[in-house]
Parts: sequence; structure tokens; C-alpha cells
Amino acid sequence: MSTQAPEVLSPTTGESMATVGRRNTLALWLLIVADAAGTIALLISYTYLWSLNVNGGWAPPGAKLTAVETNNDIPKHMQGSFAPEWPFWAILGIVILSTAAMWWAYRSGKAGFQTALVTGSVLSLLLMLAALIGQWVQISTFPFGPSDGAYASAVIVLCASNIFHMLIVIFLLTGMVNRSRRGLINQQNHYQAQATTYYMTWVSISVLLGALVTTFFVVSPNTDPAVFGSFKQMSSSSAEVSPAPSSSPSATPSASPSDKASGKASDKAASPSPSAS
Repeated sequence: MSTQAPEVLSPTTGESMATVGRRNTLALWLLIVADAAGTIALLISYTYLWSLNVNGGWAPPGAKLTAVETNNDIPKHMQGSFAPEWPFWAILGIVILSTAAMWWAYRSGKAGFQTALVTGSVLSLLLMLAALIGQWVQISTFPFGPSDGAYASAVIVLCASNIFHMLIVIFLLTGMVNRSRRGLINQQNHYQAQATTYYMTWVSISVLLGALVTTFFVVSPNTDPAVFGSFKQMSSSSAEVSPAPSSSPSATPSASPSDKASGKASDKAASPSPSAS
């Protein structure tokens, strides 16, 4: 007669670990959806500025002009001091390796190999730390600053988003290493490792999207950009002087009957009588 293994309960809620795992997985997917909305908004902002190229200000300063200028001071099309492309892909490669190591750790822990779970978690953490250092070095060596044009600000914001994601992953992996070493994450309780691998997969996709736009959307295709902010005030010499409006006659108030009677009496007194002549 086979005996069924006792169901593993959560030490905090007393529920089965399967129930807790399903609830945590749902919460993780909601977190990924919210995070993806913010990342997609950054990507849309990047491509929007790249395609619009308002005032020809997409390229960073110091770029070489390749076309005539608009309004004598706003360039039409520029190309020049853009960021090198290979660091974006090198950082992406390290992030993918870190995610692959965590997937191996999760699969190993689920199969009952506790040592592989700990080893994979440590390896994943070290790789993500290397990716974070690489991202910071890339930002600090950009040939532009955050205020040097629309391209510069958009690229730096995308890289800052990568740093934000990497810090979250490092926090999760630190907990994974500590809990797996203490045996709190094991074959029966592997849902935290599963959630970490899911989130790291999304982070890899996010870094990939950033590398794609910064590689294939560099020089703006809009060679005739819209011009704003160049309106000039009309000079006083060229302004036409409009004739001053004629003043309207003021209305005289109508005299009352008593005023009229007194006025007639004064006129009679002022006029000479015929007998005086």
C-alpha cells in the first residue's frame, strides 16, 4: 500500500505551497505588465523624438551638418556624436547569461538538486553585478550629457531604466542565494525561484528592446523637421499706424421744463425794448 507524501504548507499563512505559488505568480505577472507599460512608454518616446526631429535637434551637439540650415540657425539634418552600439549588445549578452544561469538553478532546485540551485543563483548574481557595472561604465563614458539633444536624453533614460531593473534583479538574487543556502527554497518550495526567473526573462526582453532601438533608430529620417520657437516680434517701423478713431460727440442732457422757462425769461430781459429807441 503506497503512502501519499504529506502536503507542504506555507509557514506564514498555513496554506498549501501550491496555492501560495499560484497567487505569487499572478502578482508577478501583474508586476511585469505594469513594468512593461513604463518601458514601452520610454521606447515610444524615443522613436517619436527620432522620427519628429523637432528643430533638427535630435542629434547631439558637435555633430557634422550634412544639409542646409532652416531659418539660418536651425540645422535640417545632423549626424555625428552618437553612442557606440556594441556596449548595448555586450550588456544584453551578460543579462541573458545571468537569466540562463537562474533558469538552470530553478530547474535544478525543482528536480531536487540543492547544490545546483545554490551554485546557479550565485553565478546569476555575479553576472548581473557585472551587467550593472557595465551599464554604469557605458553611461559615464557617453560622448554627450543628458541635456545635449533629444537623442542624448532618450538614450540616457533607457540606460537608467536598465539600471533600475538590474538593481531589482540583484535584490531578488541576493534573497535567492541566502534562502537557498539555508534550505528555505527547495524542491517542495521552488515558487520564489520560479518568480525570479520569470522577472529576469522580462528584464532580458526589456534590455533587448532598448538595444534594438539604439542600434537601428540612430540618425533621424526626417530631413525637413518642423520648426518651433523661432517666431519674431513685428518691428515698429514695419507696423502700419492705424488712424485714431474720431471722438464721438457727447450727448447733451435734455433740459427740464423749468430750465426752459427760466431760459426764455433771461432772453427777454437781455433783448432791447422797441420804445427805448
